[in-house]
Order: sequence, then structure tokens, then C-alpha cells
Amino acid sequence: MKAKPILIITSLLVFLALFGASVWQESPMLLYIASALPIFIVPLLPDLRTTQRLSEHNHSTQIVKLTDGEGAQSEWLVVNIKPDTIYWNKKWLIIPTADAKPVDQGHTDDYTVSLTVLKYDIRAKRSRSGKIAVNLPNLQQRMAGLSFTTDEVNRLMIRMEDVQEWIATPAPAAIPALSSNSSVEVQL
Repeated sequence: MKAKPILIITSLLVFLALFGASVWQESPMLLYIASALPIFIVPLLPDLRTTQRLSEHNHSTQIVKLTDGEGAQSEWLVVNIKPDTIYWNKKWLIIPTADAKPVDQGHTDDYTVSLTVLKYDIRAKRSRSGKIAVNLPNLQQRMAGLSFTTDEVNRLMIRMEDVQEWIATPAPAAIPALSSNSSVEVQL
């Protein structure tokens, strides 16, 4: 439910007025009413963001398409990041793929920790605007047995086949529900 600021402010003012009136008049009935009001206020509060968006304009992020030697076809989408760029406590990491520049050779440091993003870690954004979402809890689970931590990861590698498959896949069609009048035979 989308939070409307006027509803939140109004409900908080009503709560404070009832609470203040219960203290001023020493009325337990007003105190009971005021204590029940937060039950109705909580659904109006905005949700916490569970996604993090990467941007090419951010100086701590570089998104490129790594091509084969001839530069004809992109094989990998490489996301180079600086430490502490990704908030691993979020659920999804949104990566823009449309503006990634093709390069022949990736940027290497003396200390590079790459993490491969698998096909089942990826989802396409609903808007189909050339962005993919990576499931961060899946990556954390896979890293549990490795010799490095999430703080050390400075490169994400995603196969372009997987990216193109998710972006090109149309939205799933709704499955028609069976009505109670339809007859279905099950053969055993």
C-alpha cells in the first residue's frame, strides 16, 4: 500500500492528541484508544527499500561488456565495483545493461575477487528497460564456503546469454484458473 503523507501526518496527530488528552484528563479510556491507534498507523508507513541500484555515473562502479578477441560478440557483462559499494543486506541489486560499453579486455587490479552470477540469480526488471536484478542473498549463500568475504568482492561476472535471455523473455501470461463447472479427468 502506498503511503500518503497527509494520512500519516493526520493519524500521528490524532494519536498524539488522544495520548495527550488521556494524560491531561487522566482517562484510561482515552489511553486505550490511543494505544490501539498504532495498529492502524503501521500499514500507512512506507516500506523500506529492498533494492540497490547501480549507476554508470557513480565513480565506484564500471559496467562493461567483455567481447571476444574480434569484438564481434559480447560474452560477459562485467560489473567492476569498489569495496563497500554493494550493500549485501539488500535483496536485489539492479544493474543497467543497456549503456554498458563493449571492451576487449577487462580492467585488472593486483587483487581482483570475481564472483560469477548464475542464471538463476538473475531476474529482469518489470519495466523491461534494459535492467536486470541480481538476487544478493543467493550470492551470499554461494560465497559461504569460499575463502573470501562479500567485502572483498570487486567484480561481478554475468554471461551475456543469460542477460539477453531474461531481457528478451516476455512477461509470463496469466494461467487461467479452472472453474468449478469444468470437468477434468485424471487417468491413473
